[in-house]
Order: sequence, then C-alpha cells, then structure tokens
Amino acid sequence: MTGDLDNGTLDVSLVHRTRRSNWFVYVAFLFPALAGFLFGYDIGGASGAVRSLDVKSNATSGIPLHDIENALYTSASLMGATLGSILVFWIGEPLGRRRELMCGSLLYAVGALVSGLGPGSAATVVTGRAVYGLGIAFSMHSAPVYISEMAPADKRGLLVSLKEGFIVLGILMGFGATAIAEDVLDEATVYRAIWLPTSAIACVIFIGMSLMPESARWLLLRGDPSDFTLIEFTLIVFTLIEFTLIEFTLIEFTRSKVVGASKSGWHEVLRARKALLAGLGLITLQQLTGQPSVLYYQEAIFDDAGFDHFAAYAAVIIGSAKLVATLVTVFYVDRFGRRPLLFAGITMMLGALAVLSTAFALGEPSGTDAKQITLPPGWPPVVVAALVLYVCGYQVGFGPIGWLIISEVFPLRSRSRALSLAVITNFACNLGMTFGLVPMQVALDDLVPGYGQAILFGIYGALCVFSLGFVFCCVPETKGKTLEEIEEMFNRR
Repeated sequence: MTGDLDNGTLDVSLVHRTRRSNWFVYVAFLFPALAGFLFGYDIGGASGAVRSLDVKSNATSGIPLHDIENALYTSASLMGATLGSILVFWIGEPLGRRRELMCGSLLYAVGALVSGLGPGSAATVVTGRAVYGLGIAFSMHSAPVYISEMAPADKRGLLVSLKEGFIVLGILMGFGATAIAEDVLDEATVYRAIWLPTSAIACVIFIGMSLMPESARWLLLRGDPSDFTLIEFTLIVFTLIEFTLIEFTLIEFTRSKVVGASKSGWHEVLRARKALLAGLGLITLQQLTGQPSVLYYQEAIFDDAGFDHFAAYAAVIIGSAKLVATLVTVFYVDRFGRRPLLFAGITMMLGALAVLSTAFALGEPSGTDAKQITLPPGWPPVVVAALVLYVCGYQVGFGPIGWLIISEVFPLRSRSRALSLAVITNFACNLGMTFGLVPMQVALDDLVPGYGQAILFGIYGALCVFSLGFVFCCVPETKGKTLEEIEEMFNRR
C-alpha cells in the first residue's frame, strides 16, 4: 500500500503504526523540560542570591547594594535572555532544535560557574548571570518547539504544559534552596549555594540531548526530497514516536510547499499576521499582568504584609500552590481546551488583584516611612490567600497556555523565527517589568504616598480585563489538532 507524495510513492510499511512507544515521547520531553526547570530555578533563587550579595557588600565595604544595583543583579539574566533571543532569531533555524538545546545547556553551565565561583563582584555576577540568561534564551526558544514537534497531537498539550510544570518546580526549588541556605549557611555565601548546583543539571541536559534525535519536522523541512537516507532516518524517528500515516502525510505535504524555508526572512514571518497577533499578544499580556513582578519581589510584598522573617517560607507556600495549579492544567488542557482555561485563569487573577489592591489601599503607613504599609488587622491572611489565588490563576491560564499556544500557532516555514519573536517579546517585557518595578513603585508612592502598591495592583487588574477581551477575539482553540491542521486553520481565518 502506498501514498502519493511529491509525485512519488511512500511505502506505508516505513511508517507502520505498531505497539505504543510512549516511553520515547517522554524521554525526548525530559531534557528540554529540565532546561525549563533551570529557568524557573533562576527566578526562584534570584532574590535570595541578591540578598546574600547585599550582605557580602555590606560586610566588605560597609555599603549595601543600591536599589539600582539590586535591580541590575536581579535582571541581568533577563538582559542576557533578551539579547540571546535576538541572536537565536538568526541562528536558531540553522542550528536545529536539538543543537540549540545543547548550546543552551552549555551556556547555563558556564554562567552558573562564573556567578557561583567568582568573588561576588559586580563584574563577575553580572557577566555570569548574563551568560546564564543566554542559556535561558536558547533553551526557552527551542524547548517548546522541540517538544511540540516531537509529540503526537493527543499528547502535545500535556507535554508542553508539563514543561511549564518543570519551570514552576524550578521556582519552588529556588525558593526552598534560598530558605534552607539562609538558615544553615553564612549569609554572605548563600549565593554560591544557590547558583552552583545548576551547572551539574546543565551537564545532564547536554549529555541527554546529545543522545536524542533531531525534531523530525525540522529534518523534513531542511532535507532535500531526493536525499533518501535523510528521509528514511526521519521516518524511523516518526515510527519511534508513533506518528500515523495521516499525520505524516500532512507534514510531508506541508514540507513539500515550503522547501528552502531556512532561507525565509522577515517577509515570511510577517505573512502569518493572525498567528503573530495571537502568539505575541498572549505572551505580552502574560508579562504585563504582573506575574514577573510578584515572583521576583514577592518576599518584599510579604514583608510589607507583616510576615518579616517568615517571608522566605511564605514564598515556598506560594511556589507549592503554583505547582499544584500547573499540574491541574497539565492534566486537563487536552480535555477542556486552551481558551476555557485561559478565561478561568485570567478571571482568578482579576479577582485576586482586586482583593490585593483593596487590602493595600486600606493599609496605613508604617511609622515614619509613608512607603511602608501596615495592613489592617485580619488582612495579612487575606493577602496571602489572594496571592495564592493570583499565582494559581496564572498557572491555570497564562503560564502554561501561553507557551503552548506559541509552540502551536506559527506555520512551519517561519516557525523558528516567529517563535524567536515571541521569546524576544517575552523576555523584553519580563525585563522591563522586573527592572522597572522598583522605580515604578517609588514613583507611585511619591505621587500618592501610601497608595503606590494599591495603584500598581489596580493597573495589573485593568490589564487582566483587557486580556479577557483579547483572548475572546484573537486566540482560537487548538485542542486536538495537529500542527499542520492549526496552520491551515489560521490560513482560513
């Protein structure tokens, strides 16, 4: 039995569907997911490491870190990630998904070693974290597309969302490592204990990806149809991960229309306007609704709420709630679909932000500092509950679904470069929100003393309202469709 492709025939026996080989799908998923874990760990451990550097600076020079230095150390990895995202726009497609992940793991390892083994000076910390950020860019660009291209349609939502679960697990482990290290180590050396272990995990990723095959879709995209050896190898990969003949036919038909896609430029990326609007809009709103700010500075928020030394452990509670919410999304995204979970998650965030804004608006200035707020009696537990609801809402909707959507909606011909734009947008917005949070809080407190935090949460809430409208109008449902069917759907829209 044969199928007609590119004016030739295809022997079905080469893609015969045999016993399910799920083990291979999950092994191929594991190492990109670990790359996501290292991204999350950096988020969770950053504030603790920077506090350690502040203690070290105060002990050696008698001068604590300035607010700008604090923000620079915290956001240096995001600066590297933003620069790296621009770089992978040009080199990501020629490298391929597998080699790009290997490059990312090497950059992770070098950045962690420079940051953790250095003397703790501004030059070594910023350099090391910027290199680590380059690793984040390479990994977060290639991981979702590698997973989505390797996974069958009925498992794609589960696996791409589970990668977000690994990011959240990394955040939780970063919080936990900070809390434990601050209890058992000299405060001036905590940053080493936080950053150095990541180099070992990066080495595991490098070795694992060196043993994995390249994405079959990428091989088909770049391969010459007359090169039988390459096509035969690709079909073997497809057999291992149990693609059906129908799925293969769709992929090969798409490939036959876009031979030479690696040479596509801006005009090819911009042709997919509807997919770009859905993907870039979603990934921008994911950041603008305030989640990066809460993650990087939530311990300061707990301090404002009166939790003092318990703040680090309260952050672990938040991280645990994020992980549970992410797992809910992971196991239900292919059942309920992308849009219902986005609506549910954003609505949860909106309700939480309304409570947080109200709580801080009702607070009173603490002592002589009008910028430090003491919450009214009985409100601190409400603030904790609202923060839990907020981060759970993010993990039900924006967190996993945003990365899933951008791994699905872009056409094969421009997928790598369009995803690069999405990652650039993600990290640029993340960088702006993280680096600009403290100056924005100061400006709002100067403008309306005692109400800066309340106004900030109110702004995030307004952006959540806008996000609901955006999802309704611009983000279609992709549940159960192959990547090629999604591409055809956007062509028809």
